[in-house]
Amino acid sequence: MKYYSGKGDEGITDIAGKRIEKDDNLIELIGILDELNAFVGYSISKINYEDIKTAMRKVESKIYAISAYASGYSVLIKREKEGINRKDVDELEKEIDSFAGELKDITRFLYPNGSEAACIINICRTIARKAERSAIKCKLEKKEVLAYLNRLSSLLFVLSRVVNKRDGFNEEFF
Repeated sequence: MKYYSGKGDEGITDIAGKRIEKDDNLIELIGILDELNAFVGYSISKINYEDIKTAMRKVESKIYAISAYASGYSVLIKREKEGINRKDVDELEKEIDSFAGELKDITRFLYPNGSEAACIINICRTIARKAERSAIKCKLEKKEVLAYLNRLSSLLFVLSRVVNKRDGFNEEFF
């Protein structure tokens, strides 16, 4: 297998059969989603709790689905029976509520520190927020994608707090 083509050497790439400038907002979104998934994978390698790893693996799959949707590869989404719909947003909300049940309410800002796994999840959270802003710039028509990305940053915030609590790290407030 050849891992390069040279077709993008002039700053243009192929997406779903179309040539597109590499500095296009859509390419930026796809790159941010790729970055997010790389950090999600990294976080999974550092998390010690199966329930949180399972939640993060679901996120990994959904990020790929969002990337496929944004890229125009709807055939891939249909073939894999993956997509983003209201049910996915509802499931994220249930996971947020479930994991948040382990936590005390907060009224101040938290420093994003603690265990290595929690810090990586916090990096994921910030990249998810960047992906959401980028998806808005791309004017993605599917509202569920924006809602999913919005809830995803909330889930990641809660998961970082849960990991810190389980790992015995005290939260530090601003």
